[in-house]
Amino acid sequence: MDKPLHDDRYGRVREPKRHLGKTAKIIAVVIVSALIIAIAFVAFRPQTSPTTPKTLDYSVVDSSLTQVTVAIFPDQDRDVHCIVQATNDNEAIVGFTEITLPADPAADPNSPRQMDVDLATTQFASSGHADACWFE
Repeated sequence: MDKPLHDDRYGRVREPKRHLGKTAKIIAVVIVSALIIAIAFVAFRPQTSPTTPKTLDYSVVDSSLTQVTVAIFPDQDRDVHCIVQATNDNEAIVGFTEITLPADPAADPNSPRQMDVDLATTQFASSGHADACWFE
């Protein structure tokens, strides 16, 4: 087989063989291991705040009562406290309460617990919802 013409003119270019040395392989393994440990630490550390509550339903009974149904995710070690409120057409808060979901070692933190809340209101509400939750 004849050599390509440009090899005579420019010389043959050798493709370098790229192999990692023993030290480079050890460094790569250490870096990958450290990343895996860091990701596992972030993924499995305890939550610092509860999962956001979900408003399932609300019913405005009259100008003094609004009923709200919320879903709250329980915690096995800590009580979960949540704010439930009713607002009027102008988004002003006309009813407010805090509810507590006690810690339950047998609870599944991925299955929300449904709670029905009666809110005393100062005027006719246009909506009711769970606002925020925190651990205590």
